[in-house]
Amino acid sequence: MTGSTLPGMTSTVERTREVWAAGDYQRVGVRLVPASEQLVADLGVRPGDRLLDVAGGTGNTALAAARRDADVVCSDIVPELLEHALRRAGLEGLEFTTEVADAGALPFPDGSFDVVVSTFGVVFAADPEQAARELLRVLRPGGRLGLTAWRPDAPGGRLVSLIARHDPQDAVGDPLRWGTPEGVEGLLGRGEVAQVRHTERTVDFTAPSLAAQWQRYRDWYAPVHVAWQRLDAAGRTALETEFTDMWGSSTRGGGPGVVVPNTYLQTTAVRCG
Repeated sequence: MTGSTLPGMTSTVERTREVWAAGDYQRVGVRLVPASEQLVADLGVRPGDRLLDVAGGTGNTALAAARRDADVVCSDIVPELLEHALRRAGLEGLEFTTEVADAGALPFPDGSFDVVVSTFGVVFAADPEQAARELLRVLRPGGRLGLTAWRPDAPGGRLVSLIARHDPQDAVGDPLRWGTPEGVEGLLGRGEVAQVRHTERTVDFTAPSLAAQWQRYRDWYAPVHVAWQRLDAAGRTALETEFTDMWGSSTRGGGPGVVVPNTYLQTTAVRCG
């Protein structure tokens, strides 16, 4: 079996590439480094492991694996994000290769990798079932799979819903499905994986103020940035109001600034066969 682009999906793939090339994802995504480090540690990534990071963005997880001397390929649909990932690797004196690739049509032979991972990336695939099949196809039997996704009720998951509600035009796939044990197990398929372990983890999102948090997402986080550009004045006001209300209601402690615990589901498994 080899990866293939499904009929009618080309325009969706191209639009997804355009959306995620907008803004400056690195400025938001860098805050997820702890989740990447945790995942590769829990997977026991070792020197020489052949590892594929799917929808790897600007390289958080690829870098975490490279620090453990794995043989890493970082793939993403957006060339600009991969270019940034390589610059980061160069600054740290690390090495990995990159491949522009749609998560639903990975350009690798069956069973090519010992470890396949995706942190908050493959969840945005336009066809989640196809993407899940591709993750398993390129993983060798007995290889380890690691995924992270926002819990639907966490701020990250609520943000996905908020954007889709205000600007549904680019809402594709089913990102919140990956954030529940039942959802991700349904995608991976009965009998395809073993030793499945789901762990809820939390990464704190901070900002000097609610206004600063809004500005970061409006200017840098692609889905919010694109929605903001497309909405009229009333739509922009509504989006900003709901965004700041959500983060404000989630912040903890009485001190200055914003500290929001953002809960995600980490899933690890072994491919059967």
